[in-house]
Amino acid sequence: MLCLNEKPIGFHLSTALKSAVLVLVICQPLGADVLKPATEAITAQPVLTFCYEDKQLLPYYTENSRDIPPQPGATIEHLKLAAEQVGITLKLMRMPWLRCLQQLEANSVDALVAAYDEDRAHYTQYPTLSDGSADPGRAINQLGLCLAHRFDNPIGKKIQTKQQLTVSRPLGYKPIPFPENTVLVGAQSPDNALDLVINGRVDATTVLCQLNGVDARERHLNLLPLQLMYPPLHQSFGYLMLSKAFYHQHQQLSEQLWQVLPQTLNKLRYLEYLNYPD
Repeated sequence: MLCLNEKPIGFHLSTALKSAVLVLVICQPLGADVLKPATEAITAQPVLTFCYEDKQLLPYYTENSRDIPPQPGATIEHLKLAAEQVGITLKLMRMPWLRCLQQLEANSVDALVAAYDEDRAHYTQYPTLSDGSADPGRAINQLGLCLAHRFDNPIGKKIQTKQQLTVSRPLGYKPIPFPENTVLVGAQSPDNALDLVINGRVDATTVLCQLNGVDARERHLNLLPLQLMYPPLHQSFGYLMLSKAFYHQHQQLSEQLWQVLPQTLNKLRYLEYLNYPD
């Protein structure tokens, strides 16, 4: 700031000059920089509000709660690291899955992780190839599903000879391709689907058997009389789906975030979370 002073210390003028001259001196608070470039102004980081299910889904999310636990799951740790690298502040919200989808469509949250689905394409933004299809090279993770069957009920021969194969899957699960002559039996939950297999009421169910290209299984399956049939019956890629509003406002950052996600993938951490305490 500028201060007006007719007679600074150590400055002498004649009486005639004093009446005619006004001396300007620069005043500043102690410790302040004389000049501070505007480029040094602190700019707040963009905030990405991420919504995920309030039910445990290992290895991705832990705990059945709307709270964020200290060990939140492999996907949350992965996303935090990637967001930090590109300069995005991550805000986490948990709610029922369908509610997350509704909030994304309404641009009330900014992101969630899901497989590509044509029904969601009109309100989600996801990494794409030049032809407009989803780009698996920039997915946040990959999983494989295998048929799990009783050890004393080998199903390979049934599949080879195209005999009827009964498979239990939880109601509402996204359809996937099955061998010819497969009959689907609805189940109330993944655990219920496993019970139907163990009790001999159906031939098989689908379970996670591969994570990010590495063969894996949930720990509790080791205690059940089941075998997994490799290779995986179906592979799926999880994408960071952004809201239209967030992408249009932060297009460059969004592209950077999708690019960084595969680079920050820690396959071992995903496998470790499969052993998270029940």
